[in-house]
Amino acid sequence: MAKNQKLTPFKLSCIVLLALMLLVFVGQFSAAQAQLDQDNDGIPDAKETELALMYLPYLQFKSGERFFPVVISYHLNNSILKLRSGETVTPVDMSPTISAIASRGEGYFLANKLGNLTEIAADYEQKRASIGYTVYCRVTKESTSIVVQYWFFYAYNDAPLNVHEGDWEMIQILLDSSENPVSAVYSQHLRGQRAAWGDVEKLETTHPRVYVARGSHANYFRPYQGKLGLEGDEVGADGFVLNPSDLQIVLLGELGSGGHGPSQDWLEFGGRWGNWEKLADAAAGFAGPYGPGQGDNYERWSNSISWGQSVSVVDGTWFTLSWFASNFLLFFVCVTVLLCLWKVWRIVKLKKTGGLKLPSLLGSRASAGIALGIIAMALTVGGMLLPWYTVRANVQTSLISTQGEADLLVLDGQRGVLVNLLVGGNGLSPIFSLQIPLGILLLAGIVLGLLDIVGAKTAKGLGNKYLMGGITFLVVFVLLIVFIIQLAFMIQSLANAMGMSLPSEASEMAKTVAQQPLQGTQTRTIGDFGFVNLSWGLGLGAYMFLASAIMKLVGGIILRTTKSLQPEKSPLPPPPPLT
Repeated sequence: MAKNQKLTPFKLSCIVLLALMLLVFVGQFSAAQAQLDQDNDGIPDAKETELALMYLPYLQFKSGERFFPVVISYHLNNSILKLRSGETVTPVDMSPTISAIASRGEGYFLANKLGNLTEIAADYEQKRASIGYTVYCRVTKESTSIVVQYWFFYAYNDAPLNVHEGDWEMIQILLDSSENPVSAVYSQHLRGQRAAWGDVEKLETTHPRVYVARGSHANYFRPYQGKLGLEGDEVGADGFVLNPSDLQIVLLGELGSGGHGPSQDWLEFGGRWGNWEKLADAAAGFAGPYGPGQGDNYERWSNSISWGQSVSVVDGTWFTLSWFASNFLLFFVCVTVLLCLWKVWRIVKLKKTGGLKLPSLLGSRASAGIALGIIAMALTVGGMLLPWYTVRANVQTSLISTQGEADLLVLDGQRGVLVNLLVGGNGLSPIFSLQIPLGILLLAGIVLGLLDIVGAKTAKGLGNKYLMGGITFLVVFVLLIVFIIQLAFMIQSLANAMGMSLPSEASEMAKTVAQQPLQGTQTRTIGDFGFVNLSWGLGLGAYMFLASAIMKLVGGIILRTTKSLQPEKSPLPPPPPLT
């Protein structure tokens, strides 16, 4: 049996020395890891990971959403790389890879080979559970501030106004030099909104709540937003939820050589992440989008802070307006019902006391005024069902052509403002998402007007109400003309907001409409592409609306000039004789 070896002072010193050397090595290694900055942006990778996880968003989707943030390889594996030159499209790579698309630029696009929206949605739903939900995060430094960006890729954009394969959206949080959050910017199509950090709804104090619009995937700060805007976004808190823990995060590097690893070379792809069926689709927002840092996403990536400062600011006042706009129709219906109940109660009360004068009025000159008012109501009902304003065009150009005349813009009492972008095959689509069915407002006025007739106490009182109604209708008619004029003058700004580019000839045609809003026609050559024949004017519904206003005014005048039907007072009895 071996004897126990004693631990000599020399051996103990060697062990202690080796332990100290190991500790120094581990410390240096940890320090090196803590300072590792693979994307060379001045922020250690460990700090980027920490911030990326700290502000990872909470995503609330609207009921009916079919697509959620997905890893880009899902789309890439389902795509064919194509090249567009004018109207000529050439397949380039039937099975593109990240390295294959990295060197491709403008004109290239990734067309999904699965088919149309229905087929893509079915494939995504089948694979959704296995591929999970991916968010791409970029943490970078600008001056003394830090910007934390989250980029979301969706396989399809099926918005109310436009549709296209692929969709890139993002949000960013701005941190000051002390790494305190200052503000957040949420992208919405080509623009966005900015809110102070204190106005951002949060989960566990740091994770911003993002309300994602159905189909378009625009990002909002509140579930009742989307009603005050151009696109008509549907936003709500009644759909699928992705908590921060549900998201797979990919930390992005920077653009350029040495800014990222080979697995992120797709950042250099300068083409479109979706099909580009017709050349004109790009101008109208129906082609696939550009990726992070490319095309119209360049400013968001390269000048993040200045881009964030350029978007509109929203605060408590704006949120209140948005909430009111979202619930306006409900408020209007409730107020109308209460007014109707109040008027019915007054009618019942007057009937009990013999105060209803309608039978007497119908037997007098006032009956003509009442009849005109009823005819005015019938005209209003007809006007609700017909267009108020229409712009039609016969377009024969090499980019876009129509089969004869097609509606470009229709304003009516049922659907609000509808536009036809003439691409994508969508036909007329609603814009200005407040989209109050104006016909409901008119219908409420008709119901209240009928109750006023039934409950009339005097011809003069009913006449005053007719006059007020007629004047209101005339004001609305004038506002309609003013709206058309302003819309025509703003056509270029509206096009820019929707990602469209209009030729100068189109802007000139819009100015002509603004100068002659009631009616007109013009034919104009669009460069070397062809010609456009445009016609515009008030629709039959607007003329019926105007006739209704005039009849109400005439009826009101007749009623006001009708002599009072109050019973004559009995003569006072003679005074008693003096005694």
